[in-house]
Amino acid sequence: MSNRFDDVASTFRGGEGPVFSGAVAGCWRGHDEAWLGAAGTTAFPGQGVVEAPVGPDTVFDLASLTKPLATVPVILALCARGRLDLDAPIAGALPFLRGTPWAALTPIPLLAHVSGLPAWRPFAADLVAAHGEGVAGTREAIDAVRSRIAAEVPLAPPGASCVYSDLGFILLAALAESAGGAPFERLFADFVATPLGLRRTFFVPVGDGGAGTTPVPVDQIAATEVCPTRRRCVQGEVHDDNAWILGGAAGHAGLFSTAREVAAIALALRDSFLGDGAWPAPLVRRVWSREATPPGSSRLLGFDTPSPRGSMAGDRAPTGTVGHLGFTGTSFWMEPVTGRLVVLLTNRVHPDRSRLGIQAFRPRFHDAAWRALEPASR
Repeated sequence: MSNRFDDVASTFRGGEGPVFSGAVAGCWRGHDEAWLGAAGTTAFPGQGVVEAPVGPDTVFDLASLTKPLATVPVILALCARGRLDLDAPIAGALPFLRGTPWAALTPIPLLAHVSGLPAWRPFAADLVAAHGEGVAGTREAIDAVRSRIAAEVPLAPPGASCVYSDLGFILLAALAESAGGAPFERLFADFVATPLGLRRTFFVPVGDGGAGTTPVPVDQIAATEVCPTRRRCVQGEVHDDNAWILGGAAGHAGLFSTAREVAAIALALRDSFLGDGAWPAPLVRRVWSREATPPGSSRLLGFDTPSPRGSMAGDRAPTGTVGHLGFTGTSFWMEPVTGRLVVLLTNRVHPDRSRLGIQAFRPRFHDAAWRALEPASR
């Protein structure tokens, strides 16, 4: 009799080469790991970085998975401790926003991507052009980015439309630092990584234009892109330029992790949703509600849901599924009630972002995974 995950494994292995140099993926039913696969190498040959076999513990740059897996849990932890209020204006904690159109914003429209902020700005390229790579991670760079966000003109009134915005999550990390009295990476360690026993989930600090020391050897980290701003292939330092210029730990990107530890955070949030976890159930249930979602938006508070048609989560994603995509080729999707969870970590941007095979691969892989995770017929 064929193993029900044979199709998952076959589909997964088919991405090696055309879609990514290396990947790790897994399927869970609650805290039970149903299947885990690893394929490929940390880099393609000839890119000037370390090429090593990928294994279950290989670390990937999660890109925008930072938003739901780091920023949201840190914000919720601060709320649970009475140090932050989801419904209070953020300018009280962020003086650089006072007197700007953003002063009256609360965290809710930022989390839901309905703040009116634009999606992205080339902060890193502009600052490097003006000051050189050594500006990355300095107070000067952080203040410059925050000042530029404060000077943005709203695209629309808060709540009127959804524009997926990295800028909003940069502000959320600044808000967390103000409320928590510590750098964002320390707040993540204190509120998420340490309580959950995570050993391979971290931010990589940036100073004087270079990456800091990684907690694991670089040959255990998948390479990403040949970066035009830094003029090198990136491995063991954050891929996202704006996270890099901000010091490596930002609200929108910067987190590194493994498939199993991504699952650990997602399932810890699910435990809280069910009333038995690290965060108060009402807060997690609010995050996964549609209270701030305008018509036509798939966004929740820091999380996403599958699009009605053509979703990267596949056509078979269960009703109620929540998750997120990362630009580097990462994703997780989970149905909170039953705990069915699929994690896919790849380095599809290696050696450059023109590799678009992930667009067909993701839904095909997820459909195979959802089929395998369906309850066995009686």
